[in-house]
Amino acid sequence: MIHSLRKRFILFCVLVISIILIVISSFIFLNPEGELSIKRWIVTIIVGITMVLIGSLILSKIAIAPIKRAWQKQLDFTADASHELRTPLAVIRTNLELIMDCKEESVESQMKWLKNIDAESQRMTKLIDDLLTLSRADTNRQEFEQNEFPLEQAVNEAVMTFEGVAKQKGICLHMQMNKKILFYGDRKRIKQMLIILLDNAIWYSGASDITVSVIQNKRHIEINVRDNGCGIGKEHLEHLFDRFYRVEETRNRNPDGVGLGLPIAKWIVEGHGGKILVKSALGEETEFRITFPV
Repeated sequence: MIHSLRKRFILFCVLVISIILIVISSFIFLNPEGELSIKRWIVTIIVGITMVLIGSLILSKIAIAPIKRAWQKQLDFTADASHELRTPLAVIRTNLELIMDCKEESVESQMKWLKNIDAESQRMTKLIDDLLTLSRADTNRQEFEQNEFPLEQAVNEAVMTFEGVAKQKGICLHMQMNKKILFYGDRKRIKQMLIILLDNAIWYSGASDITVSVIQNKRHIEINVRDNGCGIGKEHLEHLFDRFYRVEETRNRNPDGVGLGLPIAKWIVEGHGGKILVKSALGEETEFRITFPV
């Protein structure tokens, strides 16, 4: 497909540049004061054809480059999605085969395998939902609701979601807000973004304290999610928002993760006109900073 597009674009460029050169040449030849020999005329044509070909190749390369990157990104996305879906499907099939081999057993005695199937089906459902969200985001079919709501409520609800897990892991959750802030946007998506960041901090950071702070000034609203955990290496920071990207050291802490949370969080932030940045270093705290225009 990419090669076909490039050939078409080269032909288009050849046509356009040829027309321009023909027009310029016509002015030269039709000029009564200009006298050109046949030899100069042939040289002019050769130079013109060369310029047309070189110009077409350069322009096609420049124009096709972003399309090629997008195409490759789509191929990688499809391959990664297929790989992630293969694992739960294999587990489900294996457990079903175990159940089918024991036809005389009761449902209760097969509960272990049935629970495995249920867990993997839930994992696959979440993965498909995330893939669908990103797919709609790519085609601009996923719209945001626009309503005014107290930002404090969304933050509180997100923090309360993880209170039980944090207590089991010995993590203290803190929330800091300098005043009540009214936010205009999609409340469910903002809460989802906060849940993604808190989920990452709890499962991957190994922190003992996680702080969510919200600050508003004249220009912007700033949300910080900070933990005092093990940190992230500098070589990983630029890839954290890539789809399916996971730091190798974190896979053992949460093997069910697939690396789609942060890309979705970034999409939510940018969909509200904001920016998300991450600052971290190994052995130090990690901070996700989100800024929205007022």
